[in-house]
Amino acid sequence: MDACRRPEVTYPHRVPLKVIGRQEELRPDMVMDLILAHLGPQPDGDSQHQANCKGAFISYTFWVTLPHERAETPLREAIQKLPGVVMQL
Repeated sequence: MDACRRPEVTYPHRVPLKVIGRQEELRPDMVMDLILAHLGPQPDGDSQHQANCKGAFISYTFWVTLPHERAETPLREAIQKLPGVVMQL
């Protein structure tokens, strides 16, 4: 059986970033500050996030533009350290 080939990704590359956390602790401005610190200014349309709340948890979806293949991991590691973060997709 042949293995599936990984799709070729070219950079810069725009991807969704979903952060799920405890509603009383996680704030979108904290996530956006890290995005700007790690990736720099983002396109105007990507400065807004979408939010979805269910019970004690909230999810924020941001669209980010990754400048190169090594940019995502440090950003996700920093986000994971924010108060209230439970999961990232």
